[in-house]
Amino acid sequence: MFPEYFDSVDKKLIDFVENLNFNQIGKNIKINGRDDLSRIESSDLVIFSISDYRLDTTNSKSFNADKDFRKKFYSLFYSDWNINFFDLGNLVKGNLVSDTQFALKSIIDFFINNQIFVITIGGSQDFTLDLYSSLKKYLSKINLVAVNNKLEFSNENKESYLSKIIMDENNKLNHFSNIGFQKHLNSLDEIDLIKKMKFESLSLGKVKSDLNEAEPILRDSNLISFNIKSIKSGDINNAHQYPNGLTSYEFCSLSRFSGASLKSNVISYFENWDFSILNSLLAESVWYVIDGFSARIDETPDSDNDNFTYYFIEIDNYKFKFYHSLLSDRWWVEFINDNIVSVEKNIISCTYNDYFNCKNSIISERILTRLKNKIT
Repeated sequence: MFPEYFDSVDKKLIDFVENLNFNQIGKNIKINGRDDLSRIESSDLVIFSISDYRLDTTNSKSFNADKDFRKKFYSLFYSDWNINFFDLGNLVKGNLVSDTQFALKSIIDFFINNQIFVITIGGSQDFTLDLYSSLKKYLSKINLVAVNNKLEFSNENKESYLSKIIMDENNKLNHFSNIGFQKHLNSLDEIDLIKKMKFESLSLGKVKSDLNEAEPILRDSNLISFNIKSIKSGDINNAHQYPNGLTSYEFCSLSRFSGASLKSNVISYFENWDFSILNSLLAESVWYVIDGFSARIDETPDSDNDNFTYYFIEIDNYKFKFYHSLLSDRWWVEFINDNIVSVEKNIISCTYNDYFNCKNSIISERILTRLKNKIT
């Protein structure tokens, strides 16, 4: 399967790795073209690049990860990670874009089935639909997050990946969230439609106000789709025309939140191209995903667990139980309905601010949105 779907990393790049310091990433990972692919099932994490942009006919981009990205990524220093990960190289671009889509879905199927975490770099963000389609086979409910300056969703745009996901007859989308959208780049109809669908959106202003508000969204996500246009142009040497956006620091922080999520299966970086500063930022972003992945804490809110403290709050006959982890300092909230007997608890990830507001008789927008949609 793997030899036919991937081009190995360029030999010149492998020669470059041979001259690296033994503490750098290139010396500490397996690389297609240098290492044997037959034991890929033993990996905790895999990375591969995508160079196909044919799903987006409005832009002309080219991306060759061997040209610059991998050199920058391999040159970063390895941290105290106790994980086994493999760079699979470059996904072969099919004769038709449908061939690329078929290959991508087959690959993701294999890795999800083998509980291997996946990071992809490059390609059109419309490939998010194919990633979602693969996850559908293994998850009964899927939480999808897009980090994007646009919502990419309206009644008129039936061809967007998000519209296709929502209109899917076998829809398993549990919740969609957008992080970093900018109001002046989105119509009121799009913003209102997101609210009517009971989806969650965290505007750029809210991210700037408190970056930690994005962490619970990413903590509950299975699939995270980053768009490079969410970054402000000034941080990437004016690589695009959007002067406002996430800073490089915020982008890397969101990447680490994503990697640390126990629920995340696939994290993808889309719409990038061969531009030096973009590749530098992508390399650092992937580093932070891996750093978050390596530091994952397997914890489930439980009042019988000594690692949690909990607090009961009642507002206008609404009962909430907040859980605070003494290990990670993270928060969760449970909606308690005495009139309904349910095996599955209504627990969602939240922040200290959600608890603080509730303690002061204010139900946060996050909790209201999730409860309206009965997200668990």
